[in-house]
Amino acid sequence: MKQLTEHYWKYLVVLFLPYLFFLFLLVYPIQFYLYSPGGLTEVENLIEIDYNNDKITEGTISTTYIVSIKRPTYFQFLLGSFSPYTSMNALSGSSLVYTNEEIAQISYLDKATSVDASIIVAYMKAAENNSEIVIDYVVKTMVYGKAEYLDHYDEIAFGDEFVSVIGDGDFMVTDSVDISAYTVDDEEYDWTFKNSDGETYTVTLSKDPDFDKFGVTLKTYYIVDEETTFPKFSIANTNIGGPSGGLLQTLSVYNMLIDEDLTHGLKIAGTGTIAYDGSVGYIGGVEQKVVTAYLNKVDLFFMPSLDEDYYYDNYQEALRVCEEYGFNPEGWIIPVSSFDEAIAYLEGLA
Repeated sequence: MKQLTEHYWKYLVVLFLPYLFFLFLLVYPIQFYLYSPGGLTEVENLIEIDYNNDKITEGTISTTYIVSIKRPTYFQFLLGSFSPYTSMNALSGSSLVYTNEEIAQISYLDKATSVDASIIVAYMKAAENNSEIVIDYVVKTMVYGKAEYLDHYDEIAFGDEFVSVIGDGDFMVTDSVDISAYTVDDEEYDWTFKNSDGETYTVTLSKDPDFDKFGVTLKTYYIVDEETTFPKFSIANTNIGGPSGGLLQTLSVYNMLIDEDLTHGLKIAGTGTIAYDGSVGYIGGVEQKVVTAYLNKVDLFFMPSLDEDYYYDNYQEALRVCEEYGFNPEGWIIPVSSFDEAIAYLEGLA
């Protein structure tokens, strides 16, 4: 009987081993990014402005998103390897430290501040010829990064607003640029932040002598003052993160504010971050975004083209992708380095 039981358990192990292996492939994550083509999002579905309500816009202006999976399972990784349009890269830098949830928080912060930047740049441009339009904003410094060695790591959240640093002698620093100049290694300082609920809190941090830093990275943003800005606008919730929709968001908002229709009935998309001076910045995922645009049959696709001395140029990478997949880039992939260049191109189509 004992021998029969032993054989029975061996039989069960052999029987279920393939299922256990398949379960392992389904759930075990690996330290990679997986990128695949995504789709287009019309900016008017994200940002709605109560102005020019009788205006007819014949074409569309859309941002381009791709599917990004952080730490895919082995099964997802294997599936991705069968697609000619999927790229896989090993996680590096802070992405190795942050959880998927933290990476998503940073991505959504990038998206929210990118939308504010788009509104500011578009309103300022439209206000040049329309005195009705008013744009006001406040400057805020927020938590953008956290090191592993940061004290109170879990208490300080991405996107929390930096208020001040107070040290011995009651000196106070409210400008993040001056923090290093006024602080010394191993001394403790009271840092005050404001969370998303508007509540302030204070934690005590000391500068790590090995890194000459406190372990918290701050970044300054311009945030629209909705009370004093005209015309009023509303922003829809989205599960798409990242700042790469900045240029197309700005173009669409500007098109909503002016009387002319810059779209000329065309399906316009593109990618590129937007700076407060209107310059267009570098983005990632060029290959998947070009493929997304091609598969969605866009008429015009704006692509960042930076100074030729810059170490990497998105437009040149887009041309390489087109050559690799046999796409003809002429007439639809348009290189731009600024918001004004994109406007000039669309106005020239008339």
